[in-house]
Amino acid sequence: MLFLPYKLDVSLYRLPFLTILVCLVCLATFLSQMRSGATFEGNLRNYCTQDLDTNLHAMLDNIEESGVGGGCENVFMAIRQSHDRDATIAELAGAVRNLDFYRDKAADLKYKQDTITSAYADFEALVPNALTDKLAYRPDQYNVVTMITSTFAHASWDHLLGNLFFFFIFASCVECVLGPLHFSLSFVVMAVATSLAYSYSASAAEGLPAVGLSGVAMGMMALLTTLLPHARIWCFFWFLFWVRRFTLPVLVIVAWHVGWNVYDLHHHDASSHINYMAHVSGAITGFVLGLLYRLFAQQRLSEMTVEVGSG
Repeated sequence: MLFLPYKLDVSLYRLPFLTILVCLVCLATFLSQMRSGATFEGNLRNYCTQDLDTNLHAMLDNIEESGVGGGCENVFMAIRQSHDRDATIAELAGAVRNLDFYRDKAADLKYKQDTITSAYADFEALVPNALTDKLAYRPDQYNVVTMITSTFAHASWDHLLGNLFFFFIFASCVECVLGPLHFSLSFVVMAVATSLAYSYSASAAEGLPAVGLSGVAMGMMALLTTLLPHARIWCFFWFLFWVRRFTLPVLVIVAWHVGWNVYDLHHHDASSHINYMAHVSGAITGFVLGLLYRLFAQQRLSEMTVEVGSG
């Protein structure tokens, strides 16, 4: 069975060039992420297969009970991804088993910490972060720049194409209704709002870095519903030998998506790594922006709605 909303039943009166530009930037960014990821993996392998200090190599192979596991790649990536690197290095040094360099325990622990710290400094210089890590938003850092850049980065082809599909359907109409300036401002507000919502909802110690356009796409869906509540969307339905194409009110489609994500927000499996908070907060942001436009720019919306006719 397949049910797929795929096109708004609306005739656009101009080319949504900003929406197209966002899609192209997302595509170019993902291709760059793939190249950067391949380079990163090569650098990581090269660093860990080189002739490391004998004592360091022995330490890395004898780290136990740390939740990280032993080995060069595991240890140094765990340090890089930690929120407190000094504390993580201290924990890893204390997890080295059956390997003592000094009789005095304090001196032995300090030697292990210093050795790992020095090696990690070399690791940072020789294995720079992949592009995805640089673009991603970390919920404990409140970095406005990565709030924006993270929306253009994606984790996989499925993630990218799914987000672009729904983003284009709704954002193209929003751009035509609001115009380039207000569309750009709405995009930025949604990106920032969804990132802040994720930060406030996620523990700084547990929240994973976030990438993806899905929060903004949900915002555009909700914003368009508020601006053009009577619009309809074409849907494709297939089940066995039954194939149909029909329209549904955009309110129905958006209510379904938002309701589904609200449910998943409270019942999802944490291992799914899907940022449902970004989806729900994006929808709320879109509804709020739509209400503000209706309250303070009613004449503008009326004029623009006339130009965006039903198809």
